[in-house]
Parts: sequence; structure tokens; C-alpha cells
Amino acid sequence: MGGLSRLGRHLRLGAVAYGVLLISLLITALAWFYVHDTVKTQNAVRFDETVRATQAAVERRTDDYLDAMFGARGLVLASDNVERSEWEEYVKGVEPVQRLGGLQALAYAERVEPSEREDFVRRMEEDGLPGLRPGLDPGGERSVYFPVRLAAPADEANRDLFGRDAYVDTLSRAAMDQARNSGEPRATEMTYLLAEAAPDSRADLELRQGFMVYLPVYGEGEPTGSVAERREALRGFVVGAFRRDGLLDAVFGGGFDPAIDFEVYAGQDMESDDLLYDADGIKRAGVAGYDHLFTKERSIEVAGREWSLYFATLEGFEEDGQSNLPLFVLATGIGVSLFLFGVSWMLVRSRLRAERASEDLEDANRELEGTNRELEAFSYSVSHDLRAPLRTIDGFSQILSEDYSERLDDEGLDYLARVRTASRHMAELIDDLLDLSRVGRRPLTRERVDLSALAAGIAEDLKTAEPDRDVGFEIEDGVVARCDVGLLKVALENLIGNAWKFTSRESRATIRFGASGGAFFVSDDGAGFDAAYKDKLFGAFQRLHGPEEFEGTGIGLATVARIVHRHGGEVWAEGAVGEGATFYFTLGGRDRPAEEAPAKKRELA
Repeated sequence: MGGLSRLGRHLRLGAVAYGVLLISLLITALAWFYVHDTVKTQNAVRFDETVRATQAAVERRTDDYLDAMFGARGLVLASDNVERSEWEEYVKGVEPVQRLGGLQALAYAERVEPSEREDFVRRMEEDGLPGLRPGLDPGGERSVYFPVRLAAPADEANRDLFGRDAYVDTLSRAAMDQARNSGEPRATEMTYLLAEAAPDSRADLELRQGFMVYLPVYGEGEPTGSVAERREALRGFVVGAFRRDGLLDAVFGGGFDPAIDFEVYAGQDMESDDLLYDADGIKRAGVAGYDHLFTKERSIEVAGREWSLYFATLEGFEEDGQSNLPLFVLATGIGVSLFLFGVSWMLVRSRLRAERASEDLEDANRELEGTNRELEAFSYSVSHDLRAPLRTIDGFSQILSEDYSERLDDEGLDYLARVRTASRHMAELIDDLLDLSRVGRRPLTRERVDLSALAAGIAEDLKTAEPDRDVGFEIEDGVVARCDVGLLKVALENLIGNAWKFTSRESRATIRFGASGGAFFVSDDGAGFDAAYKDKLFGAFQRLHGPEEFEGTGIGLATVARIVHRHGGEVWAEGAVGEGATFYFTLGGRDRPAEEAPAKKRELA
């Protein structure tokens, strides 16, 4: 019983401290949940944006391939007899190697009736090309022929296409019939194409996986309203031969997110259909054993066939998505909670000592009992009515310091000051972290902005806030840039506000803003900094001065760096201890001042 009694007395006496601890931990839990949910949402948005952008890039690439075929059809329709040189010049113009990787050949298969077969063979042989392959069926003439008359690029592998009649092949015949009847390009299933061998191969040519696309060419002016009319009007096919390798390799220009796997399949069944592209060379679609944060499947139609797109996050995706921020908020919140608990407990102990010292005085006892009742009422309010915890902790601490300062000793007042400082610092830190996060998310809208006017407005606000300070501002007129006015105002508020803060110990100070040597600048003649540590200036939570010297959270210059980088610019600083500091920044491209950048060496953030 004695142990329980002591425990009950301990809990009763420390109710306020434990109440503060409980509320602080609750705030920490809420903040962690909010930040964790925000990071998860940001990751989901980043993944969805990557999926949409990737699908759009693939569709643009396939449209480029088909546009090249439609252009070739236009060339055929514009001439009664396209020469080989004309065809090769057109194919060279579409840049099959540099722009359309994976395009093995662009050819034209001409419709040849049985009565025209011998004349076609003769013309091809006169040009030194194969006549007709395969030859006649054992039973005699075929009902119609579609031998290739034109093909480019003119390499050894594509030479094999001349005179070849793909209509006898089952896969090609099905695609050609669909294209002829629909009037649209149609692709075959995956097959093998003859192509030049890899550099390390002993052979000159080799078979590679790919597919063929057939685009029908109808007679100029002939009716094509029905299937029967299209069959009658058919003159031939523009043929596109596409290799699997290189088909989508250059789609993203090296900009695809390395923490997301991307696979393309020719068909709906990703477990059994042919793989067209794999971003990292490791098949994951339909394979058990992978634990992905996000996955998504999409499908697109390419020349009458359905392609399946598969996306999945890899291990590094969460690391790229600021996954340590929730842990940081949780650890910081627990640390602050324990600190507030310790301060509150020390306050309780101070109160108890005051009660013991005044036990012999009845009047003082009554006053102390009243004070205790008020403190208990305050504790009840803290425990049950607190909704804005950090502000409430700061507010009640202010009440104690103002209304009960005569009843608390210096140590108690010092503890109250620490509580207020800690709560304000945590509120500022959370606000600055959210501001830093918003800077990266909000859309950037460029417009012509008068930076001189912005700087003058900020200077006027600072002088109004502290009219007793003797600080002169020298702001160059006519400094303009194309930038986001909201973001640049935040950046200038941080830079000019820093100059104002770090000149606070000077009896007379000067702050300058202008443009020089291809960059904008803010300079002061205040405390300055040690140049050996200038590479730390623009990192989050990095401070070169202690809190007892100058207040701050270490987020302001990190926010400036992020804003400048979003504009495609650079930011750096020069200074020395006791000699002031100068911060330079550019905004990228056309938004630099007209002068050339200085030749002196700069340390960029």
C-alpha cells in the first residue's frame, strides 16, 4: 500500500508535467501522421505523373513511326513511278538511326497482277535486283502478288527485301488483309527480321525479334467507302520493319526515373506475351516475390495491336521521395516532448518548495491554495481543451511569466522562458519546413517582375518594424527579371531579412541590392561569416552562428537556394568575419542581367 500511495502522490503532484508530456506526444503523433501521409501522397503523385509522362512518350514515339509511313504513302501517291533514289532520299530524311531507332526498313510492296508478273521481274532484274521471291506455286500463278519494289536504308540486310512477296507469309497476310479492309496501318505478331549483326558477332547478318506494319496505298481518286471498293482500289502497301532492340531506347532521352521499372509487352498477357522493352533488364510483371510500393498497368493501341505497359517502383523510390522526413518529425517531436516534460517537472518541484516555505503563514497558505486551484484549472484546460498545442503551450507560459512572476523565483522564470523559446522554435521550424516543401511544389509562373520595387517594399517593412535602428538601404533602380513574383519575394525576404538580422549589432549599417557582373546581389556590412564554411550556408539546418548570437532555424538560405534552382539559376556567397557578406544569385537563361558573368571563381550552392 505504501508503494501505491507514493505512486499516487507522485502522479498527483506531477499531473501538469505528465499532462504536458501527453499533449506534446499527441502533437508529435499528429504531426508524424500528417507528414507521413503527405510524403505518401507526394510519392503516389510522382509515380502517377511518371506513368502518364511515360505513356505519352511511348505514344509519341509510335506516332512518329506511323507518321514516317504515312509520309512514304504520300510520296507514292504523288508520283506515278517513285524512283529508288527518291525513296532512299525520303527515308534518309526521317533519320531512322538518330530519330527513329528500331526502324529496320521502310519499303513499298507494289500490287502485281499475274498478267504483270513477268514485266515486274524484268524491270527488277534490269536494276540488278531479285525478281520475285518466292517463285510460282507448284500449282501455277497466285491470284495476286505484293513484292517489295523499294526499300531503304540501302544496307545488306534490307537488300534481301527486294522482290520478296510477304503475302505468302501467314502472319503478314493476316496483317495485310486487315490493313487493306480497314484502310489503317496494321501490325503483325512478333516475328524475326534480318538485320546487321552486332559488332562482336562473327556473322555479317543475323535474325532479330521484331514486327512488320503494313499501311495500304489506294489508287488516287478511286472510291474506298466499302471493303469491296478498298480491295479494288488497292495499289500496294507501305511496309515498316521494326526491330525490338532500339525501338524505345531513346524515348526518354536519359530522363526516365531510375527508381521506377518500366516494361512494354506486345499483347495483353504480360506473363506470356513478347517483351518489347525493359528499363532495367529485369522482368517483374507477373513475377512473384517483388514487394512494390506502387504498380500500375496501362494499355495502348499501336497499328491495330494492343501493347501493355507495366510500371513498378524499385527500392530507391522511397529514398528519393523524402521518406526520412516523417522519422525526423517523430524524433524531433519526442525530443521536444521530453524536454517540455523535464521543464514542467522542474516547475512542479519549484512550486512544492514554495508551498513548504509558506506553510507557517495562514494567509500565504490561502493564497497558495488559490494559486493551486488556478493551476489545477489550467492543467484541466491544457488536458482537455487544447487544440492548437504549440500556440497554447506558448500562451499559457506567457500567462505564468506575466501574472505570477512575483511568486516564482528566477529559476522558475528561466524555465518558463525555455518553454516559450522551445515551443516558438518548434513552431518556426515546422512552418519553415512546410514553406521549404511548398517552394518545391507550387507551380512556377514567369512574368516580368520589378525586383527593385520588391526589395524596396521589404526594406520599408523592416524599417517600420524596428524604427529605432540606423540602417541605410541602397537599392538600384530598374532591376527587372522574368520570374515567379511570389517565389522571388520569398527569396528576397530571406536574403534582405538575413542582412537586417546580421547587422543588428552595428550602430550604423548599410544594406545594398542590385545587379552586377551578370548576377543579382544582396550585401551588408554586418557580422559576416567564416569563408571556410561557406559550403554549408545553403544546407537545411546549417547555421554558422549560435542561437545566443542571432536567432534563426537554418532554413531561410535553403529556401533561397531551392527557389533559385527552380528558376534554373545559381546562388553563392562571399564574406568574411566582421566584414559583412554578399549573396549573389542568377535566374537562368534570359533572366540573367545583361552584363557578362564575372570571371572570378564562385562557390555555387
